[in-house]
Amino acid sequence: MSCNIAILGAGSWGITLGKLLHEKGHKIRLWESDKKQADVLKEKRGFKFLPEYTIPYDVLITSVLEEVLKDAKIIVFAVPSHVVAEVSEKIAALIENKDVIILIATKGIEQKSSLRMSEIVTSNISTALSNNIAVLSGPTIALEVSKKIPTAAVIASNNQDTAKYIQECFMTPYFRLYTSNDVIGVELGGAIKNIIAIAAGAGDGLGLGTNTKAALMTRGIVEITRLGVNIGARADTFRGLSGIGDLITTCISKYSRNRNFGEKIGQGKTIQEALDEIEMVVEGVKTAEGVYKLALKNKIEMPIIIEVYNILFKGKAPKEAVEHLMTRQAKPETTM
Repeated sequence: MSCNIAILGAGSWGITLGKLLHEKGHKIRLWESDKKQADVLKEKRGFKFLPEYTIPYDVLITSVLEEVLKDAKIIVFAVPSHVVAEVSEKIAALIENKDVIILIATKGIEQKSSLRMSEIVTSNISTALSNNIAVLSGPTIALEVSKKIPTAAVIASNNQDTAKYIQECFMTPYFRLYTSNDVIGVELGGAIKNIIAIAAGAGDGLGLGTNTKAALMTRGIVEITRLGVNIGARADTFRGLSGIGDLITTCISKYSRNRNFGEKIGQGKTIQEALDEIEMVVEGVKTAEGVYKLALKNKIEMPIIIEVYNILFKGKAPKEAVEHLMTRQAKPETTM
């Protein structure tokens, strides 16, 4: 099975997915919004953060949406979360194939609206395509996937035919995919784990230990589950690949930009200094505000999320945030 696939976003993840799909025989078009960067990619056929990969010459690279969307059977969103709304609005009028499938590979919660990525895309495109939307999440560090290091992820859609179609298109001997119908849970797990990873990284920067990180990860998945179940997700989803699986990877990997960002904050660097040093988008920063608002709106207790928000947006010192978390009122572990 071979089809035309448009990938929106030419960062590490977009290029990595393009590599995987190209090797499966699909025709790949890659969209980079910045014309200068698109021209550089076309000329050099390489990307700084994927140093071992050369983009094949039969992969179209363009900054023109009309070119990348032409005859596309699948449109993949791999752009940063803060531009998903803008990009989905732009493509709505350009989609030619009314049976096109939209796969959202972006992990995040919109900063101001607290909407999930699928909610944003669904609100901007034709309602006729609502059953053709799916999301991809799981422990998928782009550099490792690009090196064909085995991983597993999950495709979630309200339409299981859509999920199974993408599963067939994308699955390889090193990239195993499962399907799910819990779109809310899969999206929340993939987005909120970035905030917990910032906390884990801050602990590394403060010189704290593995006990601390294990506690943060364990209580972090409790917070994610607490919010998710409240707004319609299934608890078992957060025990899967897009929940605890993605959380583990993002909190411990040396390639995790969210963990690395948190570590720099723990070491005393400013938010802007840390972002500048990472160079790539740190999704957990904007997502922290969106989830903070979502927790307040739904009256959900999320102490780790609140402390990360306070560090990022209220200037709270990481050490003070740790002390606050550790001295909260005692309670049973299993209380949700």
